[in-house]
Amino acid sequence: MRTWKGGLGVAAVAMLALCAPAAPAGAATDVYPAGGGAFGGDAEGWQVTDASCNAPAFCSASGGYRGDDGRPAGSLGADTNVSLNLLSLFKSTVTLQSPDFEVGAGGAATLHLERRFSAGSLVDLSPRLDYSVQLIDRTSGKRSSSISETVEDGAGWSGEDGAATVKAGHAYAISIRAVTTSSVAGTGLISGSTSARFDNVALSVDGADGRGGGASDGAPGAAWLAALAPATLAGPAQAKGTRLYVKARCPAKVGRACRLSVLGLLAKHRPATTRRTVKVASGKAKRLALKVRPRAKGSVAARKRLLFKVRVRAGRTHATAFKRLRLVRR
Repeated sequence: MRTWKGGLGVAAVAMLALCAPAAPAGAATDVYPAGGGAFGGDAEGWQVTDASCNAPAFCSASGGYRGDDGRPAGSLGADTNVSLNLLSLFKSTVTLQSPDFEVGAGGAATLHLERRFSAGSLVDLSPRLDYSVQLIDRTSGKRSSSISETVEDGAGWSGEDGAATVKAGHAYAISIRAVTTSSVAGTGLISGSTSARFDNVALSVDGADGRGGGASDGAPGAAWLAALAPATLAGPAQAKGTRLYVKARCPAKVGRACRLSVLGLLAKHRPATTRRTVKVASGKAKRLALKVRPRAKGSVAARKRLLFKVRVRAGRTHATAFKRLRLVRR
């Protein structure tokens, strides 16, 4: 099992401190653990606490720092390697855990990461990644789940956010559990590897003013933006032919333009439409056309309501929300 020690070097931290613009007065967002999860030069103290596969003679799991991959380069990896002669389904598990950190202020917080999954040379076995992110309260012993998602091959890099709550003075750690499974049994003639990547993993704790702010460009705090995110979608959604039309808006309270990414879903991890991303001015709205995926046409046609996922970005702050909208047909 491979482990790492330390975080960014003292010199690098000093440079970051000198270069980072000051946060607006009265607003502060603290980011944990130290280093901010960018993995620009090393693993920042993250460790592999589990790496296993259900068929150890033909399958192995590994985790580690990957300097050549990321957003930008530098990330944590959870890989599965399958050898020839595998005649069954495989399931591998890799758990990555951050160093412990103590939070100063308590209250609303946001866990953020960016992820990517590639089936690699095992694409014929139809592998998928199921990962979950937990916040571990070392002081109380409690665990709380913040993000969970199923990722198929070729999804590309994408950011995810989850709400969390922390208590001042408590010590915490972040845990990522990555489970890679196949849905087609091996034939004994296929070998290769899959790769999952995680980058920019960090917990942001908003300041006492409720808006946070740590971004020097005047963007709202992550938890504050998360509270506004559901209001960015207004129903009902209109179904016309193979397209769904959804009204997306940027609340005036955000105080700046929003970048909105909207996706229709049959279930939380089952896309029904293509994704559409637009920039919307503060206080304005746009009508988005989402194309229904061929395999989802029948299911969408039978629905009276449909679940939508919206990702909101304001400056350097991100938030994600799910909202079910009534479907009307024209």
